Amino acid sequence: MVIVDTSVWLEFLKAGKASVRAEMNLLRSRGEVAMVGVVMAELLQGAQSQQELEQLTDWLTALPYLAETEETWARAGNLSFQLRRRGAAGSLLDLLIAALAIEHGCEVYTADEHFRRIPGVKLYKAGG
Repeated sequence: MVIVDTSVWLEFLKAGKASVRAEMNLLRSRGEVAMVGVVMAELLQGAQSQQELEQLTDWLTALPYLAETEETWARAGNLSFQLRRRGAAGSLLDLLIAALAIEHGCEVYTADEHFRRIPGVKLYKAGG
């Protein structure tokens, strides 16, 4: 399974890069896309109308959902601690995505380079 970060979803939904659209269509056709709460919330907040919100909600909630637990939050805090010890910082939301990916053995498909600094995260390589 692959957790698709908001940065990639936005490219896909806005009919952005053809390579991202092709990769997302491939992942979706294989049933390999997993949804997490923070990504869902970020995508839904950008809806431009009630109709778009409802369509997006239906579409996103049809994907397999990975819920966070108390352990997930503890892992996110631990990842933040590890980054700070190395002089780096990370957004709590991205660290939550990373913690979920680690817990569930998922890769993260993202356009954000800072995910590379998070220990233990496996990044999805498009086309690979």
